[in-house]
Amino acid sequence: MYKLSGITPDGQITIPRNIMKTLGITSGSDMLIEVLNDAVVLKKIEGSLDQKEGKLIYRAV
Repeated sequence: MYKLSGITPDGQITIPRNIMKTLGITSGSDMLIEVLNDAVVLKKIEGSLDQKEGKLIYRAV
């Protein structure tokens, strides 16, 4: 499955709702951003926020 999405001047990208639903991603989900073989990989992070707090760049509220 793939969809096209643009990047805003602030570096934000929208994940299409049908992809969010398929992956179980909701508003406020924490995501890991990784560069792998010249590709950007997003992974949903499971677990408590306490374990991730120091690694978060931005936290959706």
